[in-house]
Amino acid sequence: MASHTGDEPGADRATPATGPARPGRLREALRTTPALIVLSGAVLLAALAATAVVAVQSRASATTLGERSAATAVDTSTTARQIYQGLADADVAASAVFLLPPDEERRASLVAAYDASVHEVERTLTDSMGRAVDDPDRLTRLATIAARLRVYRDVVCAALRVAGPLPTATAEDREPCPPAGAEQTGTGSPAARAVLASAYARQASHYMSTELLTAAQGLWNYDTRLLLDARADARPWLAASVLVPLAALAALVLVQVWLRRRTRRRLNAGLLLASAGTVAVLAMLASSWWHWPDADRGFPELERAIDAQSATQQRLGSLLAGRADVYLGLGASVDPAGHKADFDSRDLCRPPATGSAPPGDRIDCTVLEKTVWPARQSKAPDAFRGAVDTVLGDGSAGRDFVAAEGHLLTELTTRNEEVARMVADLPEARRHLGGAAAWVSLLAAAGVVAGLRQRYLEYQ
Repeated sequence: MASHTGDEPGADRATPATGPARPGRLREALRTTPALIVLSGAVLLAALAATAVVAVQSRASATTLGERSAATAVDTSTTARQIYQGLADADVAASAVFLLPPDEERRASLVAAYDASVHEVERTLTDSMGRAVDDPDRLTRLATIAARLRVYRDVVCAALRVAGPLPTATAEDREPCPPAGAEQTGTGSPAARAVLASAYARQASHYMSTELLTAAQGLWNYDTRLLLDARADARPWLAASVLVPLAALAALVLVQVWLRRRTRRRLNAGLLLASAGTVAVLAMLASSWWHWPDADRGFPELERAIDAQSATQQRLGSLLAGRADVYLGLGASVDPAGHKADFDSRDLCRPPATGSAPPGDRIDCTVLEKTVWPARQSKAPDAFRGAVDTVLGDGSAGRDFVAAEGHLLTELTTRNEEVARMVADLPEARRHLGGAAAWVSLLAAAGVVAGLRQRYLEYQ
């Protein structure tokens, strides 16, 4: 028998008689109706299994982007903002304490303000950790802030004890610091105590800026990103929730048509049942995602509002940290130039050209440059005392800081209301029917097995 591949006459003819015949026989076997029934059944079962998986796994993404879940995310972000604000207020009050001698009347009110801010943050942290038991990542972040807050309080208390006697109790009959242990209360000359207390205060303020406020801002970013990421996470699941059931339905129709033509029989009841079940699954998933297009259209504006809210929050934190820099630089600090450099880097000064501009988020730094920063080196009588009065209470610099803080707090309130309005405008997340859709997909798979098994047995 001549070779059909063009082999030369002396070539071994056993190879074409046996080797190529095996894959040829395999191809022929795979083209038989029973084999094609098995292969088509495997494809259909895989498609229905994928549909069931998508129905179950898409639930979290489908329900995340809606009014209820968005409101939850904004509520947790509000808690993070309260923690951040309370920490910054505590640092301002603690820094101001070290401007005054131990017998100054205003010192007690500043200690009480510091203690109230810290106590409010601790209470907020405790409440937040109680609500975050189902969110390990957020719980870890809250626990980190709580641990760092304890370190900060220990350093501030050490500074307060060195500076002089503490008030016996706050307005709420609460000790601002735990009783002193083996370490000392104020000993040595007043000047030495002031320098040591200021060193403690600078250490505490630096720890607040680099560790505590950073952790609080990280919590804020984590909470807001939960909502921002929901939009990106949902898109693939939305596409899969529509395309996978449609692909399974198309495969069922194709197999039904092929099987009817191949076997010249009526429509297969099992495949009809599976097709009806897949249509039901598609309807369930479409209902579960019905709210999402409206939410997706409203989300870019909400994202911009959240970014503006975050920027205002950070601006407020910079203002409060800058105020603490002024207090510490004016006090008996070991590094007043470092405090001034920190203040200058925060970009808080109003441009001189603005003159008597209405209060904004910046302050008039002229008085700081002329009387506050040089006060410690000034030889003029009462220069230091005058600088302290300038930055505290009703002083011109103090009023400027209060006005800027009030402006930012008002702006932050406006941002909060804007975000709340946008969240309320988001559609409510629909009840997700993924679990029921998965069970219907399994029922459709049973219909495929029953219907194709009948045809397969007829060919055996």
